[in-house]
Amino acid sequence: MTGNGQPDSAGQSDPAAIAAIVVDALEEYQRLSKDVYEATPDDPEAVVKGLVRLHLRWTAENRETAILIARHRNEVAAGPEAARLAESNKEMFKATRAWIGEQATAGRIPATSFNLLHAIVFAPTQEIAKLWLTGRLKSSLDDQAEGLADAAWAGVRALPDKQGSAGK
Repeated sequence: MTGNGQPDSAGQSDPAAIAAIVVDALEEYQRLSKDVYEATPDDPEAVVKGLVRLHLRWTAENRETAILIARHRNEVAAGPEAARLAESNKEMFKATRAWIGEQATAGRIPATSFNLLHAIVFAPTQEIAKLWLTGRLKSSLDDQAEGLADAAWAGVRALPDKQGSAGK
């Protein structure tokens, strides 16, 4: 890694080095995501929008690492770092499910599945980030943040409740 948190070119051809970079980066990203949940525990709108902004900001600030993750995540998930990545993901998904449950119980968001919420919040954000990483999106990720954050929150609010009613 270089001093700015970017991988150095020497480690980019070594599968073990790539795996370590990818898992380290994902663990750090997950820690930052948990910080967003904890910063405003009673404000799901701030959390959803904060997660979108975090993803775009992290991608812009860590472009080379984000490219490594995009290129090698599946290989890493099947390689020697698989158990570490799986454990990290398990903890992150557990925290996210707990957050969904707390928010739904309080009536702040619909009672929905982790997968559906993840798709609404992160799929569009990840797609914009991929377009930017490949150079197909010419504007900055920061230029996209507010629109995506608003859309993610609107999407969460529109999700059907597990009991069949729409969220507040």
